Amino acid sequence: MLVPANLKFRWFLISAGVGVILTIIISAILTQVATSRLEHQVGSGLGEVAYQMSDKLERGMFERYRDMQVAATLIEQMSVREDYLSEIDAMLSMLQQSYPYYAWIGVTDTEGVVKVSTGGLLEGEDVSARPWFRQARDNYFIGDVHGALLLEQKLNPDSEQPLRFVDVAMPLHNKQGEYIGVIGSHLDWTWAEEMRASIAPSLENYDDAELLIVSSERLVLLGPPELREKPLPLNLSEQLRTNNYAVETWPDGNQYVTGYAETTGYREYEGPRWQILVRIPVSSAFEPIEALRVQVLWIGSGIALVLALVGWLSAERMARPLANINKRLEREMQERTAELQTTNARLEQLATTDSLTRLANRRALLVGAEAMMERAARKDMPLAVLMLDLDYFKKINDKYGHAAGDEVLESVGQLLSSTVRQIDIAARTGGEEFTILLEDSTLEGAVLVAERLVQRMQQLYFGADGESFNVTMSIGVTMWEPGERIDKTFARADAALYEAKQKGRNRVITA
Repeated sequence: MLVPANLKFRWFLISAGVGVILTIIISAILTQVATSRLEHQVGSGLGEVAYQMSDKLERGMFERYRDMQVAATLIEQMSVREDYLSEIDAMLSMLQQSYPYYAWIGVTDTEGVVKVSTGGLLEGEDVSARPWFRQARDNYFIGDVHGALLLEQKLNPDSEQPLRFVDVAMPLHNKQGEYIGVIGSHLDWTWAEEMRASIAPSLENYDDAELLIVSSERLVLLGPPELREKPLPLNLSEQLRTNNYAVETWPDGNQYVTGYAETTGYREYEGPRWQILVRIPVSSAFEPIEALRVQVLWIGSGIALVLALVGWLSAERMARPLANINKRLEREMQERTAELQTTNARLEQLATTDSLTRLANRRALLVGAEAMMERAARKDMPLAVLMLDLDYFKKINDKYGHAAGDEVLESVGQLLSSTVRQIDIAARTGGEEFTILLEDSTLEGAVLVAERLVQRMQQLYFGADGESFNVTMSIGVTMWEPGERIDKTFARADAALYEAKQKGRNRVITA
């Protein structure tokens, strides 16, 4: 028969061992589950930011493409007059003043000699060997980011930081359709820095996040100084391309949660295939997991100590009930579990909500659209789609600053939230573009909602720099057809929105 001291010691070891094993198991399970969820939530959020940046780049390049297209049309009309070169000179100067990131705009003859240009730069020079002239003789040309030696010497002779440009060029024709030259522009790449600054609020929840823009030739155009102007030192995994995020090991030996998006063109514009990467070190992304692991270990150590003491004290009274102790321990674990669930719910909200407007983001819109289409098909209900865009919003940012622009976007979010029903979805899908899904709504009902939004938006006034201003919106409305892919419905609503813009803005157009 064992002596009491030996029994107490053995029971102490058994109790302590059980506590340690439980601590290890619980810590491993909670850490694995929380890590998986946090990776998905952070990765999805970074992928959404990458998409926003790609959307801004595509829309910005589309606007420059349209500038050159309109300029080419005007030159065709001017070409019938003898002094049309002076008219072109004035037009190019006005175009450069309207958008300061045009570093240079010029018009050549059929042989590639610059006849007219902003500031008179390169006039009389032969640029026939330049890719933008050679490739724009038959169709429009959008070049990737590059240097320009001739302009570098004239625009930036003393700076150590080289200039980088994006080329946009169009062929020119006279009234008879005859080829008469090329209009080309060099867009200062610092324009992309402004685009990056405009999405900074979307990254405020991600400390240490870095954004990279990679050219179609895998050269880092924008990003950390140690990577800029160098080939991308990373082979993009299939998981990253498919899911728009992945945990990647970069050449510096560190792991990063990496979001991904790629420019694919906008409407009829097709330009360089730029890749956008948004990365954050795993150590920063998973910092809440480390805090959780420490808390679990402390709690587990306390549990192991309590169990060991219980074993030591209860060896002589094996029949003494342990119900009260177990209840207290269970309550502590439930409290920690509740805290973890609250944290997960907050992270889920961050992954599906636009941080500025508090509306759903694009990912949440697509998930909700699938559910609404399934219900509409099953119950034979109509489903309306509204595509909204703020008119001349870029001018608000340029004149009053991004703080005033953010105030406008926040007010739009409040307006949409107060107008739609709980069963509907209102989402921010681009910089100043929004989408609304109205469940069980006819086209007439959707138009009433759209006109109410246009009217209320026009009644909102904002203040900045001692001035008062208002912002209008244009809306395209359409109906989802049973069996139709939602992206086709979105495209139809976007076309109606584009028509509303063309017809003067501040209106509703149906498709």
